[in-house]
Formats: sequence, structure tokens, C-alpha cells
Amino acid sequence: MMQKNSFLIKDSDVLFTSMGEDAVLLHIQRGDYYSLNHVGARLWVLADGSKSIADLAGLITEEFDITREQAEADILELAEQLQKEGLVTVSEAPQDSQPA
Repeated sequence: MMQKNSFLIKDSDVLFTSMGEDAVLLHIQRGDYYSLNHVGARLWVLADGSKSIADLAGLITEEFDITREQAEADILELAEQLQKEGLVTVSEAPQDSQPA
């Protein structure tokens, strides 16, 4: 199960593009598109495999008007959706930084 000390690893088959403040993800092998709001898009950029979910929550809290507890809960929820869709995997150890 995903925890605050888990790390998100982006699937190398997922392309990311910004559309204003929002973003679109494309899984190139399946041809599936996914949209992210501006907070989700920022999270995608920050999630480079070297920051835990708790680290990401701290960064999101600094940039957006949200409590740390709410940021952690929202990130865990989004991360579970991304994992379910095969866009990220979860690791219990940090990975080398991946390009966004």
C-alpha cells in the first residue's frame, strides 16, 4: 500500500505536455490520454522519483493554499489513480531523478 514515504516513478511510456496551467498525459503504448489540473500537473513535474510523497506534499503546500495534511491526502489519492492507470509505479526507495 502506498504511504507518505513512498516514491512515485513515472512510466517511461508516458508523455507530458502543459496546456496553460493544466496538463495532458499520453500513454504512448496504449494511446490513452489523461488530464491533470494545475496542481496535478505541478505534482507530475515535481515527482522525479527522488522525492517521497511527504516531500511532494511539503512542496505543494509551499506553492498552493492547502494544508500539509490535505496535500498528503490529495497526493496519495492522485498517486493511487496514476498507479491504477499504469502511469506510475511506487517504490519504497528513492530513484535517480528522471526527466519530467
